[in-house]
Amino acid sequence: MGRRIGYAVLAIVLSACSSSPSSNDDGPDKVPSTQEENDLNRAITGTVTRYDYAVDLATGAVRDRLTVRADPPGGDCFSASCEVPATDAEWQGAPAASSSQSDGALLVCGRSRVLPWQTLRVSSRSVVPEEKFLGLDVGFSRKKDLAGGTFTYLLSWVGGCSHFGPCDADPSRLASFHFDVEHAPGDMVLCPGKIVQGEQRTRCELSPWSTGSLAPTYSAVAVASDPLWKRTPWMKAAGVDFVFYEVPNLPGGNIAPVLDKGSVTGFFEWITDLLGPFPYGDELRVAAAPTVWSGFEHPANIILSEKLPTRTGPFTNTVMHVLMHEIVHQWAGDRATLAAVGDFVWKESTAEYLAYVFEDEHRDAAEGPATRAYWDRISLNAKFHPRPLENPTPPVQTFYGDVYGPGPMVLYLQLEALVGRAAVVRGIQFFLARPAARSVEDLRRALERAAHVDLGKYFDAWVFGSGKPEWPVFTVATSQSGSDVTVTVTQTAAKVHPCVVEVEVASASGKVLVPVTFGLDASSNTATAHATLQGEVTGTVVDPNHRVIDAKPASFTNEGTEEVLIF
Repeated sequence: MGRRIGYAVLAIVLSACSSSPSSNDDGPDKVPSTQEENDLNRAITGTVTRYDYAVDLATGAVRDRLTVRADPPGGDCFSASCEVPATDAEWQGAPAASSSQSDGALLVCGRSRVLPWQTLRVSSRSVVPEEKFLGLDVGFSRKKDLAGGTFTYLLSWVGGCSHFGPCDADPSRLASFHFDVEHAPGDMVLCPGKIVQGEQRTRCELSPWSTGSLAPTYSAVAVASDPLWKRTPWMKAAGVDFVFYEVPNLPGGNIAPVLDKGSVTGFFEWITDLLGPFPYGDELRVAAAPTVWSGFEHPANIILSEKLPTRTGPFTNTVMHVLMHEIVHQWAGDRATLAAVGDFVWKESTAEYLAYVFEDEHRDAAEGPATRAYWDRISLNAKFHPRPLENPTPPVQTFYGDVYGPGPMVLYLQLEALVGRAAVVRGIQFFLARPAARSVEDLRRALERAAHVDLGKYFDAWVFGSGKPEWPVFTVATSQSGSDVTVTVTQTAAKVHPCVVEVEVASASGKVLVPVTFGLDASSNTATAHATLQGEVTGTVVDPNHRVIDAKPASFTNEGTEEVLIF
């Protein structure tokens, strides 16, 4: 799956259907008939190349149309995930011969057969209820912003597109999208891709010919609106116009005024030099809203929490860090998507790490160290490995919060000491070079290609696993002969973790930082290094710069107490 390019592959049912009259009012809990079971059992694969949505924000009414390229042997039935009651099903623009719903899927049969490689267009209607899922922004919701306006949000997320009609909920699928959104007069509306804003109807097109790239359903199936938003062109960088959508004079302040245009320009030019041209046209829109997440990456749209300007920590400049993180997602998560739900870690880790690299190399000297320290602290909260191997994979909402600290550390930061930052960044470039579904295994191979090393043992120790990760505990012993100090580090865990551990060694005359390497082979749980230090050793500190995850002693009291910022 990690090597699949371009369009979405959807399991569709294309087989002999009953010629019974159309029956579009079967509820989603209807027990499948024998004929329906036969249709589903004979399902073949096909390709969903495009989703068309007509959305009425006032009523929640949705008219959807899926464009599907049929694989052999072709047929005359189609099935897709669908969690809402669907009616008025059509097949090739005409009323369907039959339709029914059961087990979270919509089954539609037509009066004409679709041959292999031909295009099928199947559509239906639904009314999406106002409902949120998982305690997050997922679903269709309305919420008051800080100024009293009503923010309306239709959001899919991973596996959630079926809340709004039939779709392929697999996050690995990439497709084109078109939105036709009906709204109150004058309201500002955002949807992915290129926008044509109208007085009561806004249209958005996301396709190779309109914006240049495809996108996955988890970020592209999204519509946002606030009647109090004001559209404000802000700046231009790397040929892309930045436009803010904010409610003026919010209590606590707005996002745009706390950002430095020169810094945002510098970052955007840096990231496009690194990853290539912006993948979704010539306009990037940033909106502030009353969201649970601090940020969310929709193709060509970024939604930030309106409360970010009043937030203190966890980053030195949290607004700038979150914005950089979401910008990186336009390439890492939107243009390139997840091969599977369990691969969630790579997209968040890549966004975090590249934001950190820019902080470390181009911004205030305090920013990079603060980001590393935050990652190190929250890594102790993790209840799952960065790439969980449980079978079946746990629901994404149970582990996604665990990736924000361990992910960037184990996938990237810790490798800097072993292979160099240049090789790590080059590996990311290889990994994101083309639009595709990508896995953590794909990332490992890209990093190996860039660094010319075998990272199998490293990934097995740090990345892959089931249950709560057992991070190593590092203990230090020193011996001394004159000014020559031998530093010995022993790690305690079920397996030896390849890494480099920095140890700060102090005496009355000063301090020295000693890197102690276990190497990528890590054949022993003990490693030594030598340093020169005047005076008798008075103390040591393990990992003072927060470059490796280590399970702190029992006296470390921060475990599980710090909020993890989700964005």
